[in-house]
Parts: sequence; C-alpha cells; structure tokens
Amino acid sequence: MMRVARPTILSSRTLNRLILAVGAVLVVGTIAIVGLYVTDRFHPAVPAIIDQRTVQLEEAVRKDPQNLNIRLQLAGAYTVAQRYDDALAQYNTVLKAEPQFKSALLGRGQVLALKSDNDNAAKDFQAVIDMAKSGEFAAEDTELAAAYYGLGAIRLAQGKAQDATTLLVAALGITKTDADTLNLLGAAFLQTGQTAKSIEALRGAVMFVPTTWPDPYATLAKAYAAANQPAEAAWATAMVELAKKQTDDAIAALKPLATGPAAADAKVGLGLAMEAKGDLAAAADWYRQALAINPGDFSAQAGLARATSSTNPHPSIAAPSAMPAGQGS
Repeated sequence: MMRVARPTILSSRTLNRLILAVGAVLVVGTIAIVGLYVTDRFHPAVPAIIDQRTVQLEEAVRKDPQNLNIRLQLAGAYTVAQRYDDALAQYNTVLKAEPQFKSALLGRGQVLALKSDNDNAAKDFQAVIDMAKSGEFAAEDTELAAAYYGLGAIRLAQGKAQDATTLLVAALGITKTDADTLNLLGAAFLQTGQTAKSIEALRGAVMFVPTTWPDPYATLAKAYAAANQPAEAAWATAMVELAKKQTDDAIAALKPLATGPAAADAKVGLGLAMEAKGDLAAAADWYRQALAINPGDFSAQAGLARATSSTNPHPSIAAPSAMPAGQGS
C-alpha cells in the first residue's frame, strides 16, 4: 500500500482478516485478540456470529462488569461491527482497571487508527512495543508484530519512510511471510530509494496473494520502472488488471510479454488468468511453459498443481496451499 496517503493503517485485506480473527475467537468464547493472524482462506459466517455474540457479551458485561476479558471480547465485537466509539469505551474501561493490558492497548490503537486518530494510535502501538519487545517470547509475539506494523504504517503515512522501514522489518521478523507487512515494507523501501529491496518484498507479497489484490502489483510496477525494467513493469501493470478481475485486458497485456525478460512472470500470469476463466488445461500449459524457463518458480509449481488436480471442483484461485519455511500470512 504505497502511501503516499493512507487514511487509516488497516487495508481492506487487513481489516477483513481482523474481522475473521475476531469472529473465529468469539465462536469459541475466548479473549478476542485483535492482532491475531489467520489465513485468508478461513471464512466463518462472521456477521451473524458477531450479531448474536455481541448481544450475549453485552448481557455478560451487565452481569459481571468487573470481568475484563469479557469486556475485551465485547470491544472486539464492536470493532467488527464498526461501532468504534463503543469499542473504545470498552477498551478504555479495561485499561483504566489494568493500564498494562497489552491486548487492550493494541485493540484500542487499531480502533483509533480506523478513526484516523493516528497520533493517539501511535502512542498505544508504541506502548505495546515498549512493553513486549524485550519479552521472553518477543520473537513469536504476534501482538508485538501487529504493533510494529501499525506504527510502521502510521510513520509511512506521515512521510517518515525510514522509520517505517525499521518498524516493518521488525514486524516481518515475527510474522515472516505476512503479505500485508511485505506489501507495506515494499512501499517503504521504494520511498527510501532501496529499489531492489522494494521489489523483493513486493514479490513476496504477491507470491502469497497472487490474485485479487492489486495494491502490491501497482507498487511493484513503480519499483520496476524506477529500476529501469520496463518489461517487468508492464507485467506488474497487467497483473493489476487481473487482480481487478479485468481478465481479458490482463491477457491481452500479458501475451506480448511471454517472450523477453518478463517471460516467466508473464506465463505465470497467463496461467492465473486462464484459471480465472475456468480453462484449467490452458492454465496448466502456461504454468509448464513458465517452469521450463524457471523450474523453481513456486507460483508456477503451485498453479500447475491446482490446474491438474483431479479434486479441483472449480477454477477458484487461492493463495498457495504450501509455503516456504516461515510463518503463514
């Protein structure tokens, strides 16, 4: 999310993931930790669950107003319902009773960011970082990663790209394959003139979310243009069209690139486009052509496996089902 300008720190993808996380947690009735990371392929029936669970939690708070965990769950439910002022009221109550409640600080910071109150959001994110960065389990602390991400996004929006880079690298050290962090880090690297690192980060983001998300491809096109790689920039621009479901336009733009320096990427893109059109045989052929150029291309390998799977009931394209070593996004 190349900024330039960003009204809040949460992209639609990240907010959707937050909603899924809170919904999943509310189903089992445990504390709603809004920084939780879940895969994009998990889709519970969140709206109905949240509506029902919110009523239950409101009644539980009335019966036991001193139970901070229930209030934290209710704050998460209000966040999902976009009842941000109600969520803040619950977080503030929790933090008045227990000022160092890390989950509440993080949750309040995220709600403040959603309300574009970035100065106060930054204070909460920094408080979480100060509290957790030296902890015994800091290397696996996803709440700490979410705080680094949130503060990094704010700093990037404020034009402090170098500060953002430091924070986002720290986040990525915990959630090593998180696509949102890779995307934002790529934008930060580009703004600081680190073009090669920008390309590397952005390609990581699109590897884990190969379709449906145009933002990293758009930034990647700018990075390739800055690196004087016009064919690769044209490929990334074509992938923006594919991510926007303008499949025929994407195909028309990708085919001329199937020879030349962007050939392998273009062939993978054509494979993804053919999957989107439901032509799995053509998709498999394009993936094989990509693998003939680069046998280690993970996206082509994953695409070929999908296209040739006898159990594939439909041509939907998901993030890769297998990932290199590291944590999943």
